[in-house]
Amino acid sequence: MNRLKLEYWQWFIIVSIIATTYAVVKGGLSKNEIVLFAILLLWFSLLQALKRSKINAEKHAIFLIIRTEKGKGFIEKIGKYKRFWKITGTFMVIVGILGMFFMLFSLLNAIYLTYFKSIPAMKTQLLIPGYTIPLWYGLFAFVTIIVVHEFSHGILSRAENIPIKSLGVFFAFIIPLGAFVEPEEEVFNKKPWLSQLRVYSAGSFANLLLAVIVLFALTPLAMHVFFQSEGVQVVNVVKGSPAYGVLERGDMIMDIRGTPIKNFKSFYDTVKQLKPGKKIKITTERGSFALTLAARKDNPKRGFIGIETFLPIKKGIFHIVHFLPLDLISLFRWVFFL
Repeated sequence: MNRLKLEYWQWFIIVSIIATTYAVVKGGLSKNEIVLFAILLLWFSLLQALKRSKINAEKHAIFLIIRTEKGKGFIEKIGKYKRFWKITGTFMVIVGILGMFFMLFSLLNAIYLTYFKSIPAMKTQLLIPGYTIPLWYGLFAFVTIIVVHEFSHGILSRAENIPIKSLGVFFAFIIPLGAFVEPEEEVFNKKPWLSQLRVYSAGSFANLLLAVIVLFALTPLAMHVFFQSEGVQVVNVVKGSPAYGVLERGDMIMDIRGTPIKNFKSFYDTVKQLKPGKKIKITTERGSFALTLAARKDNPKRGFIGIETFLPIKKGIFHIVHFLPLDLISLFRWVFFL
């Protein structure tokens, strides 16, 4: 007896019917249930699209591997400076070995402090975009890291005259788990040990270099290029607060209660004097607005506006990057941490 095999689009319809029926019977879906059904629907949509396309894809249960030759030309162009990359690769190996000893020391030190000095170890947590870290920031950081990491492996492979078979990414459902550059294994295995170490160390060194660059971008010197020195900008308005529905994300605060706001210090000095129940006027680039202060939960004697602020981004820069200050900082921050 032949087993019935459904197409991916048919599974899409079945899951849609199940989700709709479940939502009607239950009276709604929780956030986790919405995410679950969304992942399943996107998964079957992706599989159906790949089946109809000419993309080289392999499915193994819930895992999906997509291979491509796109990007090989870029790697060839960058990797042709063989002498430069071999010298750089040797330096990468040295840094990698030193880093290995540093990580070993850190691990042993953590064990010593935890078990012999009774100092609690730092808690660890999986970093999952959309669950434990912000979705878009996490995805941006993750994609940036794996692209830099894998292309670095590819560049050093070509510098060592190791052909590249393909590039690719792999998923668990629709969640990207990583990427890869696939060299010719037979050629790679015949290379001297130093050549192999250069290729191995390239990815980690590239990520370390990326972290250093991002860290520099977060320094006050670099911030001065992006941000103005006068005023503060609203980057978040607390729902249900006095400012909710009055001030907007992106507003530039120039004056509070007749006091000019030049920077964070003047903003903080002014806000800490505000009392709950008082009516104040806040002047922004959009105009002046009146609101009545609430009491802070952590200090009921102080007034609460209900806004989160940051240095305002320079207009010329904003027109180029189209990010609010906190967006830019958060992107850099997650790239550095990951």
